[in-house]
Amino acid sequence: MVRNVALIILDTVRQDYFAEHATRLNAMGDVSFTQCRAASSCSVPSHASILTGELPHQHGIYSTAVDYSQLTEEETFFADLRDHRTMGVSTNTFAGTPFGFDELFDEFVDISWTRRLSNGIDAREFVATSDASGVSFYTDFLSTALQHDHTLATLSNAALAQLDVIFSKLPIPKLLDDGSNAALKTAQKRIQRGNEPFFLFANLMEAHTPHQPTRGYDRSLYDVPNDWNSMSGINQWNINRNGTAGQEETIESFRELYAAAIDYLDRKVAAFIEDVQRTTDNETTFIITSDHGENLGYPANGTMFGHTSSLSEGLLHVPLTLVNPPNGYEAVERDYMSHLELGRLIGGIASGETPDVFDDRIAAERITTTNTPDVGAEEEQYWKRMLRCVYEDERKWIWDSMGESEKYDLDPERPNWQHLRSDKEISLPRWVGTFFSENIKEYSRRPSTDVHTEIDESTQSRLEELGYL
Repeated sequence: MVRNVALIILDTVRQDYFAEHATRLNAMGDVSFTQCRAASSCSVPSHASILTGELPHQHGIYSTAVDYSQLTEEETFFADLRDHRTMGVSTNTFAGTPFGFDELFDEFVDISWTRRLSNGIDAREFVATSDASGVSFYTDFLSTALQHDHTLATLSNAALAQLDVIFSKLPIPKLLDDGSNAALKTAQKRIQRGNEPFFLFANLMEAHTPHQPTRGYDRSLYDVPNDWNSMSGINQWNINRNGTAGQEETIESFRELYAAAIDYLDRKVAAFIEDVQRTTDNETTFIITSDHGENLGYPANGTMFGHTSSLSEGLLHVPLTLVNPPNGYEAVERDYMSHLELGRLIGGIASGETPDVFDDRIAAERITTTNTPDVGAEEEQYWKRMLRCVYEDERKWIWDSMGESEKYDLDPERPNWQHLRSDKEISLPRWVGTFFSENIKEYSRRPSTDVHTEIDESTQSRLEELGYL
């Protein structure tokens, strides 16, 4: 039986925080894959791996080579969804129209805090393209809005963005979220006005930086001053380079707001699922996961912070919960599942099947990063190094392009935890070659094939807000 499928990416949500703070989704979930791992540790390559079932060195899409438009339907799981109307709604710029992510979908909508109503003009885009100033700027905008097919939506986008700016300067919680509420409402409208069966992709960025107190968050989950903002309140690179000493209070503020953001997403997504189930005819399966997690300064992850230059369990161990899947899976599946198999899971469920997506051994990879500290060339090379890892049983091996390798013990009952082994010499398993067709050092020495996608000022501004640039 053909089913609707909704893939909901809770961007940057790690498994342990999801288990603790997404109580509604956990209660609604019929199946939990407790040992799911992302294929990479940042948004761009992770999304490409979900689409293609390939590691970053195979699909070639990563932080410095962002171009999804090169992908064809046959190279992605969309080849298994030809009977479905495909829709996308995203609050993640990297998984959005500026980089060709939309081209695989029948319908796609970008949402941000400057464009909450998808029919209207993005207020930030107008600012970026206008040469006017003062009164002329406002009269030009009004004229543009009046000529637009959706005048009210355009004016509303500008008004809401201006309110956000005003409230951000006051010692009170931020008025509106980062777009998740608008994205889910947009998705619901698109579902209702179209035919079934459908496939929906949604990326929600609430748990991604920046973090600050926000109206709608559960105030009991954080004890943070209303004027605190992670962009100015915490120095990620100071922690990554020098450790957590002296940073404990700011790290705790970040963790509390991160938890509150996940709780907020939990409420919104749970309500969205109930709405879709009530208003659709076909059976709909919801797949809730994350593209990667977040390092939060915990010792188990080497006190690292953020999601750069690492393949820690804080980044790779992500939730995967199914709501209303076909019969066939156990309520708790404890075998490894890689995001490389997520496309096969989607295609199978869309056909009413429950494919075997589990493996004894899985792998992940990070090619490079765009976000590095302002340091000398030698240290910058370290932060930009290529990383690979493999899993087997309760063991994990990580190695990099600079010749360093480590071995970790894992505990299935302790999500996002790893313990560094003290073995003096680390030998990589012989079977790693089944995942990686080229030696890491050889691959990292290749001439640069970076894709420098032309982005407008508006897109660059959004990426800077999110800490990517």
